[in-house]
Amino acid sequence: MAHTESGEGERLYRQYLAGDQTAFDGIIRLYKAGLIRFLYHLSGDWHTAEDLSEDCFVELLVHPRRYRFHSSLKTYLYAIARHKAMSHLRRRKNAPLLSLHVLPDEESPDPAESHEQRVCLSSALGSLPREYREVLYLRYFAELSGQEIARVMHKSPKQVYNLSARAKNALKARLQDEDRPCPPFENHGKKEDALDENHRRISRLY
Repeated sequence: MAHTESGEGERLYRQYLAGDQTAFDGIIRLYKAGLIRFLYHLSGDWHTAEDLSEDCFVELLVHPRRYRFHSSLKTYLYAIARHKAMSHLRRRKNAPLLSLHVLPDEESPDPAESHEQRVCLSSALGSLPREYREVLYLRYFAELSGQEIARVMHKSPKQVYNLSARAKNALKARLQDEDRPCPPFENHGKKEDALDENHRRISRLY
């Protein structure tokens, strides 16, 4: 899925550079929702996330030749997003810590159970150091590869591998330390929504 998305983004961007202005609308549709979620997890504010996501696309418009297809367009946009979020947080004296709350924007087949899962998972993730939460989001929510995460976070692939391993171990330890264990992450069939998909991705860790 991630590779298909990346290939589609690059195809659209080549069309845009060739003069097809409508292709840029396709790029926005392809990446905007994911960027907003990522920026929300970094900034802790939905409106800020929306504004910063727009800044990412504006930068792509204003400096179209800076992206040279050395990485996927998705990786490039997430790197821009991270830079803008970090700059925004540095300007705020009382900036909140990185949040990885699972957003309840889809209706769940079992609202009570899913709410309990969200609370448990968010509590465990929220207690982790910022870089741990960031690498987990990029790997299991944005579905970037280790190489792509290295580009976004300005680290070597080896550093990302080690950071990811420490983050997963820390998350498992937090979950095991909970007084009440998390409910199991279940597959609800064809109607599995985005919230359950996020749970499924994180459940790979333990």
